[in-house]
Amino acid sequence: MTAGGRAGPRRRVSGTARAGLAAALERALAHALHRRPPRAGDASRARARPAVSVVAIGKAAPSMAAGALERWGDAIADVLVVTSDGTDVGSLARDPRVEVLFSAHPLPDRRSVTAAERCLARARASARDGRVVLVLVSGGASALVSAPCEGVGWRDKRAVTRAMLASGASIQEINVVRKHLSRIKGGGLARAARPAEVITLAVSDVIGGAISDVGSGPGVGDASSVAEARRLLRRYAPRYALLPLVATGNARNVTRARIVASPEELARATASELRAASGLSVRVLAASQGSVAELAREYVEAASRLRPGTAILRAAEPSLAVPDRRGQGGRSTHLAALVALGLPRGATFLAAATDGVDGSSGTGGAVVDAGFVRRVGEEAIRRALDRYATGPLHRAARTALPLRPSGHNLADIHILAMT
Repeated sequence: MTAGGRAGPRRRVSGTARAGLAAALERALAHALHRRPPRAGDASRARARPAVSVVAIGKAAPSMAAGALERWGDAIADVLVVTSDGTDVGSLARDPRVEVLFSAHPLPDRRSVTAAERCLARARASARDGRVVLVLVSGGASALVSAPCEGVGWRDKRAVTRAMLASGASIQEINVVRKHLSRIKGGGLARAARPAEVITLAVSDVIGGAISDVGSGPGVGDASSVAEARRLLRRYAPRYALLPLVATGNARNVTRARIVASPEELARATASELRAASGLSVRVLAASQGSVAELAREYVEAASRLRPGTAILRAAEPSLAVPDRRGQGGRSTHLAALVALGLPRGATFLAAATDGVDGSSGTGGAVVDAGFVRRVGEEAIRRALDRYATGPLHRAARTALPLRPSGHNLADIHILAMT
């Protein structure tokens, strides 16, 4: 199985990752919603009015909203979808009940503020109308909606997010800070809907995370503290350590909250697809939030022990500390370049962003083999790594996965195979 010149196996591995993602999400939404949706008025009457307002936020928001509409049909009165630029909204745009807003990711901008205010307004309107609020949250939601607390501007939120992302902090740590700078995160959306009933379903991109970690938990209660957020600011973004912070807390009107798809489920589904498509014997590793450097060392060592016809696979949310001055790169393209430096003959490694966008690399990730070093040269690879500019390197070598927003987000997927 080789990358570069022989593209067939490369396409098979990357196509398998996409198929595994689709399978995981299809199963998730089919089982998440009860067959009989809530109704306003007497449920036995044919003319009972729609009783559900849907607020869907994140990179998977369009597909999640479409699943809710298919499942609950005319019980849904209105749908607000907030998703990232370039995401396909399919037939949603033709449904008069649906309002779609596109917003910024990974850094919030003015559109993020507008989108957050629309979500909060929709929650308050649902409370007045006596409707259940169905909150659908997926990866990317933290940046897509931004409602800064008093004394904090959207530019402050953008600067803090940039600093935290570049620091190497975990996504859970970043989201604790986001919650305490916000009126919508940390359960703020659910509190705006009081006393309406709130149901929250999440597609998680956080390894081993709680539902309150997904999108910084707009539709669920939050147990983190102002003191915790302040400590994290001092550690990772000391320049902003004195910004005003607000308390989060309970959201007692949330009657149901669950994660319907997770990175771990993605790994299992993708492994099944890979076995069926390639005949490889596939072992699923525990999901990881290790650093890119740590994971690269692990994969190089594992590649030296892999037998022909076998593969290892995992879901991961690796950390990568990036200096302020950086090139076009992302954690998947960076990881693939590092791993390529130590791959033995016959091994192929794929690192893919399941949302189809790997940082600022201009790619969806990369797939490499030992021949990558021979074609490109070790010096060119190390120069690109030093500059955090691995996107152009992979695009020139034709080892890049296409930049294609998938409409989903379940962390990254890593596959190491030996043939």
